[in-house]
Parts: sequence; structure tokens; C-alpha cells
Amino acid sequence: MRNITLSDGNAIPCMGFGCYNGFGDEMVRAVSTALEEGYSYIDSAEAYKNEELVGEGLRPHLARREELFILSKAWPTSFADLESACTASLKKLGTDYLDGYLLHWPWLDEALRLKAYEQLLKLQEKGLVRTIGVSNFLTSQMEKIKEEFGAWPTLYEIECHPSYQQRAFIDWCRERDIQTIAYSPINRSADLGAPVLQELAEKYGKTPGQIVLNWHIAHDQIPIPKSVHADRIRENIQVFDFALTPEEMALIDALEAGKKSGQDPLVFPSL
Repeated sequence: MRNITLSDGNAIPCMGFGCYNGFGDEMVRAVSTALEEGYSYIDSAEAYKNEELVGEGLRPHLARREELFILSKAWPTSFADLESACTASLKKLGTDYLDGYLLHWPWLDEALRLKAYEQLLKLQEKGLVRTIGVSNFLTSQMEKIKEEFGAWPTLYEIECHPSYQQRAFIDWCRERDIQTIAYSPINRSADLGAPVLQELAEKYGKTPGQIVLNWHIAHDQIPIPKSVHADRIRENIQVFDFALTPEEMALIDALEAGKKSGQDPLVFPSL
């Protein structure tokens, strides 16, 4: 698994392990299994309400902490006091610093959003956070950050999968050296029945999900698939031994259908 050098000079693995909607012992085992299988980027969030479980899964692997990329996200209810939220996440995850810390949703209060971003910068200055960014923001909201603070966020986490590719927005990010992270990268398996994915899976001896993850990586997007099943965790990382042709990439690109499955950042969350 290769690393990607970010605009701030830090590096992030080209694929991560998502922790959304995983609970109990199976979440602990899933994180530990992912790290054993070769993942080194773990993507968590305050709002997932499982950071202590993620921390348990991380604990046996913290001897190689410098090799890991641990990311969390702050919910809008924490924007007024981001340092307290960050400190709570650090404690739950069992680490002294975060490699990545994002504002999870923009919410509707621009002044509070900008105050939260200013606090992100201060957390970075203090060394509690290495790389900062946002998730689910609109271009206008990111432009306001650039206007206020003089630089773009380094990371941007966004819903992206074959039926909702957001190519124009991702190109916009690429032009500004903002690295995109793709959540819901296989659209909770909803896209995997597409004939082109089935055909490519048969050609390469892979699953349709592996084809999609390879497609993300070839587009320089960082997918963060999530599973609590050891065989699927193992399967998801076995995507680096083949390369789709430009023609095959274009066939998958053609699956775009504008089918967003996530929430609208203009109204969500309603606190």
C-alpha cells in the first residue's frame, strides 16, 4: 500500500479502514484484524460513538504508532469547544495525537463553523493534530475557509462511489491540492450488481467490490471501506495486484447516476 504525500508534507495511506456503525467486540476485532492484514489508516469519528472500541482494537498495535494514521472527526455539537472534543477522542482512542482531524459536517452556523476551523489550526499548532480538514462541506463553505485563514483544508472526506462520483467537485479539490477521502466507496454494495463490474471481476479474478476499490485508488481517491467480517476485511485490501485499463476506468465512470445516499449538508444535522 503506497502513501500519498499531502499538501502539508504529511503522508496518508492510499486506502483506509472505516469504523462507521460498528459496535461491541466485533468492532474491536475488526480494527485489530484490519491492522494485522495491512491497513494502517483507521478512520473514526466522535459521532460514531465507538471510539473506545476502536481504541481497544488499536491498543495491541500502538507499539508501531508512528506507522499508523489515526483520524477522527468532530461533530457540530463540539464546535464551540473543539479542544475538549479532541482531548476526549484522544483518550478514547488511546493516542497522544491524531494524524487527521476533520470537521464532520458544516452545520448551518457559519460563525461557529469558522470558529471551529480556527480551533483546528490551534490544535495543529499544539501538536495534538497533524493534518486538518473537513467532511461534507460545500465549495462555498471551503472558499470561506480559504478567505478567512489563507489556506485550503488539507483533507476532504466525501461520499463517492460509482453511482455518485462527484467528479466536478473532486476535480475542484485536486486543482487546490486538497486530498479527497471517499466514504461509502462501494455504496453499501448497491452498485456491485452492475454488469460491467461483474465482467471486470470475472476478467481479473476479483470481486466487484475489489474492482471498485481499485478504481477509486486509480482515481487518486482514498477509499475507506468498512466491514466487521475478517474475510471481507482481508478481501478489501487485496486490490493492489492488478490495474484497470483506461477503457475499463471509463466504463466504470459511465455508471454515474447522481444517486446520493448520504445527507444534504444544507440541512443536516438539524441540532
